[in-house]
Amino acid sequence: MQKESIEHIYNPIPEDLFIRYSDKLEGQSFYHTHNGYELYFLVDGIVNYYIDQQCYRLDTKTIIAMRPGEYHRVEMLDNKIYKRFVINISSRYLEMHSTSHTNLKDCFNKRFNNKPPIVVLDNETAEELLTLYNSLLNIKKSADYGQDVATSSYVLLLLVKINLLFYNSKDSTAMPNVVPVLVNKTMSYIDAHLLETITLEELSDKLFYNGTYISRKFKAATGLPIQQYILRKRIYLAQNYLDEGKSVTESCMLSGFSDYSNFSKMFKKCIGISPKQYQQKVLNNSQPYMV
Repeated sequence: MQKESIEHIYNPIPEDLFIRYSDKLEGQSFYHTHNGYELYFLVDGIVNYYIDQQCYRLDTKTIIAMRPGEYHRVEMLDNKIYKRFVINISSRYLEMHSTSHTNLKDCFNKRFNNKPPIVVLDNETAEELLTLYNSLLNIKKSADYGQDVATSSYVLLLLVKINLLFYNSKDSTAMPNVVPVLVNKTMSYIDAHLLETITLEELSDKLFYNGTYISRKFKAATGLPIQQYILRKRIYLAQNYLDEGKSVTESCMLSGFSDYSNFSKMFKKCIGISPKQYQQKVLNNSQPYMV
């Protein structure tokens, strides 16, 4: 059970552009992250959507734009209906189609007016985007002449429209964060002390709650034991150092691992290949590794 959880915390995107629609009645039981950007369009349903230390209660006709490395999970609140589109896009794809005038990453990277990366759509806009999404999905599945060009055309149009929605959003009402305060404080403490040894006893001392209680509340919110969450944070940090060209040994030490053998073993469990293989693929492809 522990091995399965570790491996699936990191879900690499298999291609530059990945599009899917689902109406299966299933959420995501634990926090995970991707190596690319993600557009999530809640077509119908009610969910709690967790993004790092925040959780937002979302209703039908909502779009979320997430960056690589942002931890997220979905908790279904309506067990009768859950329809959504998900598009995963690599950084390379967005950079290739951006211009000096139009940066397609803005809707992901900018947090407009310090608001969460969420836009609630009116009925007319939702219908317009739903038509675009359905057309895009049908074209992506096609093998006809021009399929690749048509797919890119629809994706770029969709990205321009979504960026404009974020730019022009007039809703100044802050969405309440429903992550339990204790879990939020635990995450903040982990982020501030990620390179140090963090124990339940230490968390108990700093947060003034029983360690077992903290652990139980944390797993209920994130789906992950605290130590697995810490491990994944460190592995992601190591990926960034490897992406920057630092040596495997440097990346190991800078990410809070004191034992190279354990680092290599845990990295392979999380990412699927060794740190050396990961860095070699990054150097060869000039982009983050995609399994």
